[in-house]
Amino acid sequence: MRLLDLIFYLLKCSSKVTIKELAKTFNVSTKTIQRDLDKLSILGIPIIIYRGKDGGVEIDKNYIIAKQVLKQSDYCALITSLYIGEHLSGSIHEASLIDKFRLMDPNKCSDIINHLQKRLIIDLPYPNFDLESELCQTINQALDNQVLIELKINHEMMEVLPISYVLKPEGLCLYCYTGEYLLIQLAHICEANLSSKVCTDIIIDYNDNKEKIKFITLLF
Repeated sequence: MRLLDLIFYLLKCSSKVTIKELAKTFNVSTKTIQRDLDKLSILGIPIIIYRGKDGGVEIDKNYIIAKQVLKQSDYCALITSLYIGEHLSGSIHEASLIDKFRLMDPNKCSDIINHLQKRLIIDLPYPNFDLESELCQTINQALDNQVLIELKINHEMMEVLPISYVLKPEGLCLYCYTGEYLLIQLAHICEANLSSKVCTDIIIDYNDNKEKIKFITLLF
């Protein structure tokens, strides 16, 4: 991922930058940056290195990544996915990924986006979700550590084992286990607290268990 970020960074720079500046920006050593630049050169990325007192690094501003790496159909599919993703996820929108792709090929990217805005209207009944929110961060910790969490929903508390997120027409939901399998809309969760408890039951994945899930939209 750093190699791609390095390309984006060099494309944005209006003038050459030193290897030391790049190392500081990416929080790595100058040797690591030098190795990264060597890898990019091997991959055919036109990295220009100027030696001497006023030396530095830049990338050929006429370089277009998309033409080197992606076919037209790949590029369209990728931009379409990002366009849809920005309407679904706040974290994707904030990452400004489409703006990064504009650096690759501004005209092509703008043409695709303009076409999508006319042809594909996304009008969902719920706000976009953010997997980096405080609530999701707590759920994510429980998922990572495979422990239970205590949820507050409509002034009631319940302890569940989170299994996965599920995106439904009603919005983002939490698939979880309490002795029975539940699907709870995140919009109804007021609070989530980590527990140290673990669950030793054998857990069934969502796709293998759809018929036995209790879908909860409004609780209690």
